[in-house]
Amino acid sequence: MSTRWLFDPLVTAYDAARPSYPDRLFTDLERLAGRGLAGADVVEVGAGTGIATRQLLARGARVIPVDHSPGMLGRLRERSPRIGAVRGDGEALPFANAVVDLVCYAQAWHWVRVPVAAAEAARVLRPGGALAVWWNEVDGEDLRWWDRQQRRLEEMSPGYRRDYRIRPWADELRWTGLFTEVVTVSDRWSRTLPLATYELCLRSKSYVAAIGDRLAEFMDAERRSLLRAFPHGMVTEPFHTVLVVARPG
Repeated sequence: MSTRWLFDPLVTAYDAARPSYPDRLFTDLERLAGRGLAGADVVEVGAGTGIATRQLLARGARVIPVDHSPGMLGRLRERSPRIGAVRGDGEALPFANAVVDLVCYAQAWHWVRVPVAAAEAARVLRPGGALAVWWNEVDGEDLRWWDRQQRRLEEMSPGYRRDYRIRPWADELRWTGLFTEVVTVSDRWSRTLPLATYELCLRSKSYVAAIGDRLAEFMDAERRSLLRAFPHGMVTEPFHTVLVVARPG
């Protein structure tokens, strides 16, 4: 992973405005992993400020969050002071072999080299365990305001492309030869939030921060665009959440 300090300046915005995950995701996760979360030993890599961590804890999992951002882990510990959090990397997990039931990546798997991180996940899993990776993706192909936003980002954020997370994630896991079963499911949902909170969510994204000196220009243009689409100041953001679960043989 190559984000050691990238998210530290974004902690407050990330914690305040990033979306959580739909309940259906965790129901699907339990079904595809072949076991319930209650009592499961879970390593969550790229845990950030603990958005998914808290949802896993609420379902009875014993979670060890892992991240290499000191700022993110600091906020996670403030929010969940009773659990141990570990500074570490998904490509070199600081755990012994065969010690956990589930390895999770929420909104983080695209930062790793798949063959390396998959091998590390398989190493620390107990027999019958699973690797689960998931993302909230904006379901915005038919939305003019979202298209305007993406065109603006592609112009202003160095190297950004709206399809940067479109990859054959399930196939990449199959190609490692480490997993005998890889299944993908998705769920559509939406959230409605004040414009100010949506703007804060935008500021929490690494590719928005990468705009640099033109960030104020970008945010001003976004505000005007969003107010045209949502004149009452409440933004409805549609998602599809993609979950990929891989089980070793």
